[in-house]
Amino acid sequence: MTVSIDTWITDTEISTRFPYYTRANADEVGPEPFSPLGWSLGWAKGCVPGVANGYCAFGVLEPEEYAVDPPEVFGNWGGYFYNQLSLPRVMGVRMPGASPEAIDLAYFGDRPGVPKYTEHPDDESEEQSLKLAERMGWVMSTSDFPAQEEASRVARRLVRERPDLSAMSNEDLVARARDLITELEISWTAYCQSALAASLGPGAVQAICEAIGRGPDAVKVMTAIGGVESADAGVVMWDLSRLVKNSPPLTAEFDAGVDGILDRLARSDDPDAAAFVAGWAEMIAVHGHRGPNEWDLRAHSWTTKPSLALGMLERLRLQDDSKSPSVAHERGVAERERLTTELLALVEGDPEAHGGLQAGIASASVFYGMREMGKNACIRLIHEAKLALLEVGTRMVDSGVLTGPREIFMLLDSELDGFLAEPSTMADTIREREAIFAELQTLEPPYIVKLEDGVPPISTWTKRGGGSAPTAAQGDVLQGTMGAPGVVRGTARVILDPSDPGAVGPGDIMVAPTTDPSWVPLFLAAEGVVVDVGAVASHAAIMCRELGLPCAVSVVDATKRIPDGSIIEIDGSTGTVTIVELTS
Repeated sequence: MTVSIDTWITDTEISTRFPYYTRANADEVGPEPFSPLGWSLGWAKGCVPGVANGYCAFGVLEPEEYAVDPPEVFGNWGGYFYNQLSLPRVMGVRMPGASPEAIDLAYFGDRPGVPKYTEHPDDESEEQSLKLAERMGWVMSTSDFPAQEEASRVARRLVRERPDLSAMSNEDLVARARDLITELEISWTAYCQSALAASLGPGAVQAICEAIGRGPDAVKVMTAIGGVESADAGVVMWDLSRLVKNSPPLTAEFDAGVDGILDRLARSDDPDAAAFVAGWAEMIAVHGHRGPNEWDLRAHSWTTKPSLALGMLERLRLQDDSKSPSVAHERGVAERERLTTELLALVEGDPEAHGGLQAGIASASVFYGMREMGKNACIRLIHEAKLALLEVGTRMVDSGVLTGPREIFMLLDSELDGFLAEPSTMADTIREREAIFAELQTLEPPYIVKLEDGVPPISTWTKRGGGSAPTAAQGDVLQGTMGAPGVVRGTARVILDPSDPGAVGPGDIMVAPTTDPSWVPLFLAAEGVVVDVGAVASHAAIMCRELGLPCAVSVVDATKRIPDGSIIEIDGSTGTVTIVELTS
């Protein structure tokens, strides 16, 4: 069925000053289209101004150089999130020692189809270059970032102090959601700076390692750094999986299926069941904000749909004890420390390279952790707003206005107050939008949006999976980008949705289009990871380095080219994927 619309209610304008946008790395933020309320409240009122503030605080821009409304720091067409391509390149021009090409490589890897940088007379700014030089010095020397740590504390406190939502009026619930999004702007201001800083140390490490002929070792000295918050949920899930694996009663319950398993275990008198229920509750209290497409207010979380996490736990319980993330982390630490000593010795006679390598490794350790801390803080705030709005949605279902609680996210923020006053007046509009939104989820948005070409009408977009890519043949080597070190051979399992992990398990290598933190437990169920997109600082790469799994990123069309069930070998230090054997 062809989508019957050419534009969507949350479409943004194309900036004339920053005219290029890309879906490169955008899948890590929004693999699915954002709901109208998710964009108009969560992003337009929280994330977008927060990012703009972050760019200014970091020294890239001055406030008068960009617009927040309409937004210039991100784009949205057909509900799909777009990263700015032009704006980071301005940072590359203004940052001493950087370049637009280096920024492209750090953020997007070797992904083809990215338009080349075109100079703009306002890109050069001596004042901003001086500010960035000062900021770079701080990034390469600091051991902490108090603003990021404070944002994390605030988000955790707001979760702990969540009021009884069922006792609040609809108006108070909406007010709470909006207050949380105001806090989200503050949190994003810090997170944006952490994300920008997280590219500098690794860039220095890669450059120096390449210069001394040890390029593949760059990811190895940024492995198992510790303190990466997004990996914590996977470790907790691992511990729960060991509880299941080592308990015959729990194993029997999981063998019977995960549907209704929490209720069954809650009714059980078995001490293992009680231990699991307690461990599960603790995990949800800390990590319940996780879930696919978690940057959207509408998306389910592990709290609102426990089967998302239970399905991954079902696969993870089959993994061997030897794959423990703590054991892998210890192994990674030992290798990192050994290689760090070796590489520093190689450049000992070059004070500049020695100092740069030492500072780069230390900076990567600090800001990879800060980046993931910032991401978790933002998602916690979005999740709290989500829960408040879902309470309103549930009440509207009970009163017969909506057919499902999540239909409330088909509203724009500007429509919420009127909806609360006269709910029935928006009912037909909400259902019409639901139908169109379901169609949007089936589409493949344009990879690049350019001012000179405009946005193709949505009715012309292709269906997902409609693009062709030649199937890899036995012996083919697919070249991606280094993600996490290690060489492993296994059975390819193409996973397109973490809520449907299929048969991935011991001996398998997971091949995915992209990943976000909600995928982490599935990483531990496999032996290695391959993703279509990404770079050394992308989520999949950072998580795999923490968990001790080889990973190749930016393997273009891997999910289309690698046949499910084939035997492949990946080298995470070089980014190569070899098709060893095709199975019928």
